[in-house]
Amino acid sequence: MAGVALLKTIGFKRLGGLALGAALLAAPVAAQSRLQTMPGYDQWAKMAPLIPGAVTSGAINAEWASDSKSFDYSFDATRWRFDLATQRVSEATAPPANAKPAAPAGPVFARGRGRDADVLSPDGTMRAISRDHNIWIVPAAGGAEKQITADGGAATRIRHGVGSYVYLEEFNVSQPVWWSPDGSKLAWMRYDEAKVEDYFLQLDQTRTLSTVLTEAYPHPGTNNPVADLMVHDMRTGLTKAMDVREGATFANEVVGHYIWAAQWTKDGNDVLVQRADRLQKHFDLAACSAASGKCRSVVRESRPGSWADGEAPRFLSDGKRFIWTSERNDFRNLYLYDLSGRQLARLTRNAFDMVDIVRVDEQSGWLWYTARSGDNHMLVQLHRVRLDGSGDRRLTDPKLTHRVDVSPDSQFFVDVEQAHDTPPVSRLRDFNGKLVAEIATSDLRDFDAEGLKRAEFFTYTAADGKTQLYGQLQFPSNFDPAKKYPALVSVYGGPSSNGLNENFVNANPLAEYGFLIVKLDARTNLGRGRKVLDTTYKQLGIAEIDDMAAGIRSLWSRPYFDRERVGMYGTSYGGTVSAAMVLRHADAVQAASASSPVTDYRLYDTVYSERHLGLPQTDADAYDRAALLPLAGQLRGDLMLYYGTSDDNVHPKNTLQLIQALQAAGKSFEVQVGPDKGHTGLDQRRMMEFFIERLILDRQTQPGRSPAAGFGPNADPG
Repeated sequence: MAGVALLKTIGFKRLGGLALGAALLAAPVAAQSRLQTMPGYDQWAKMAPLIPGAVTSGAINAEWASDSKSFDYSFDATRWRFDLATQRVSEATAPPANAKPAAPAGPVFARGRGRDADVLSPDGTMRAISRDHNIWIVPAAGGAEKQITADGGAATRIRHGVGSYVYLEEFNVSQPVWWSPDGSKLAWMRYDEAKVEDYFLQLDQTRTLSTVLTEAYPHPGTNNPVADLMVHDMRTGLTKAMDVREGATFANEVVGHYIWAAQWTKDGNDVLVQRADRLQKHFDLAACSAASGKCRSVVRESRPGSWADGEAPRFLSDGKRFIWTSERNDFRNLYLYDLSGRQLARLTRNAFDMVDIVRVDEQSGWLWYTARSGDNHMLVQLHRVRLDGSGDRRLTDPKLTHRVDVSPDSQFFVDVEQAHDTPPVSRLRDFNGKLVAEIATSDLRDFDAEGLKRAEFFTYTAADGKTQLYGQLQFPSNFDPAKKYPALVSVYGGPSSNGLNENFVNANPLAEYGFLIVKLDARTNLGRGRKVLDTTYKQLGIAEIDDMAAGIRSLWSRPYFDRERVGMYGTSYGGTVSAAMVLRHADAVQAASASSPVTDYRLYDTVYSERHLGLPQTDADAYDRAALLPLAGQLRGDLMLYYGTSDDNVHPKNTLQLIQALQAAGKSFEVQVGPDKGHTGLDQRRMMEFFIERLILDRQTQPGRSPAAGFGPNADPG
């Protein structure tokens, strides 16, 4: 291509990777010999150590110098620098000029969701800390401490600056304390848990003396913590509660039942918070005056037929104008507002979802964002639009998905592009998306030499009979299309997530045991707009499971796909789906490994469950449909359950109640327990023993076995 510098960086596989793979392989073999004697183990032992090093990925992370004259990146264990003036690559021996420092790691929470705040003031002289559920001001250099609140504590069940469980889990409120820009005021969240029921979780069960975690944990339909926003004026010493519910009493229908994500305005006069009613049908950004305590809605989103989503505003440099994300036209689009609530511009008008704001360049008047505007909803593209909403343009190839790093001057971007059948390539492009240089390409020579197989994407129709969905299929290296293969379906599948993405993937070592590996799309996944997602409202545990069953059945026509030997595995929501599938669709899935599953959403938290199912008092049928416990009598295939005894997210009672229901129904199943483990998944070695035994060995000794025949309480659990 004329005028384009092609700079292909070729990597070489390091032999150390093979040695490491062999070392990792040795440990489980020595510890457990049962798997070693099973079919497919020898092939897995041969191929699994080779797979991690079979692909040298051409995907890089560009670290731009602040002057935009160069960027650094790592590739094949070496750090390189690309110079834009010369278009040459050299080995980097120092950080790029004035490079942006790496973002600090987020807080790490211990079991029990330890979350005491410790926040430094803007000038670095004071620390705001939570101690014994109260707020203290502590000089950073030492000295006299000042207690700001006194009503917090275990006895009053009030937390100041200490996240309440459901807020941490569902709203990501970790340290709810915020200094004003000039450090003259301090805002924090106060949580009153007096009416919230406690959950008790036994910890340290493998020690001589165990302990008990007591957590205020609101279950669906029960009392939530009452959240309030407090502001302390450092100059006057006065503390004031903001009127976050605008005079209304705390109630389910009040926007302000939930409040989170506080931030100060640039001038320090107002605290902005996000608010929602209990069922999250209405969501807004509110401004609370630190002086008066009065709050007002700035912009509101409503979705009465399902739930309203939103995110924090992206402010421009004046601190008054902000970019707002809305789904009011059924797709995620961008709008420009000011703090008076006035819409200044509609920035995008797309019939596809915006993903993320990449950069706002106020000097040039351009906004860069990514969106699901490719040939399918999983192919993310880079767009550019003016801050008045004009000139919206896609800059990338819609046949590929893209991850971009835009230069500080917005004149260039590094484009990492790939698809399921196209390994990553990193390219430098200019302001208009024109190719400038090829930076790094993937090396698949070892992948091909070892006979590893590329993943296949396929399409199928959702259970609604009209929505097109996608699946991914991976093959063992010794795949023979003339033979029939069992399949394992790997699943997560939670609402508003993406359990499947169209990226290039390396071979899956589990396939080497002699399995096809499947991943499936569902209507609960993001990217198709709200009209599709809303069809799953109050259908949690039904819509996505029926969709995945349709995906499995779409593979029945393939002669090498053995429809009577299909397993499914997953953790958390994936565990729920796996267990539900073997209970509800025994013709599609004959064996399931379900780790840390929610078995009845009445056992999970308010925010998540009620968002998707409503209140159990008024929507009992939705909870009943989603529950696994009433389905225990339908078990005809094989089920392996796993839970951690210290799981403070999906509590052990979920699995224990399902065990109880299965026992009452006279069903055979298997259980693995993780003593003192949290929200985790089953050991992969134990999982493969289960699947090989149930889908391969049992079929060899019982050739007529099928899910239609059923298995009674006297069936051998193995």
